[in-house]
Amino acid sequence: MAKLRVKPLGTVKNITNMGLIIVSMWRKKPIPLGSKVYYRAPSSDHPNTGGLIEAGKVIDIIGNVEKPYAVVKITSDRFEKASEGLELLYEPWRPSRMRRGGRRGVDSLGRRIPRA
Repeated sequence: MAKLRVKPLGTVKNITNMGLIIVSMWRKKPIPLGSKVYYRAPSSDHPNTGGLIEAGKVIDIIGNVEKPYAVVKITSDRFEKASEGLELLYEPWRPSRMRRGGRRGVDSLGRRIPRA
C-alpha cells in the first residue's frame, strides 16, 4: 500500500443531514477540489490503516477569503459519528498523467481522421 501524504485540513464545524461536513480550514490557500479527506482513529480500532480512515472528498470551498470553509461529502460508510472539533486531514488530489500518443481519431493538427 502506498504511503499517504496527508496535510492538516481543519476542524469539523457542522455535519448536515445530507451527508456533508463543514470544515473550518486552518489555511487560507484553497486546496484542490476532489482531495480525499481522512480522520484519525485510535490505532487499536483500525491497525491496518495506520490510524487514518477516509471520511470523504472535498467538493467545495465556501465563505470568506480570510476564513474559508471546506465542504466535504461523506463517501465512506465507515465514517463514524463525528463531533464538532474533530481534526481532519487531506491528501491533495493530483490528476492522472496524460497518456502518450495523442487522441484517437485526430491527427497532429487537430483534424478529424475519417473512419474507413
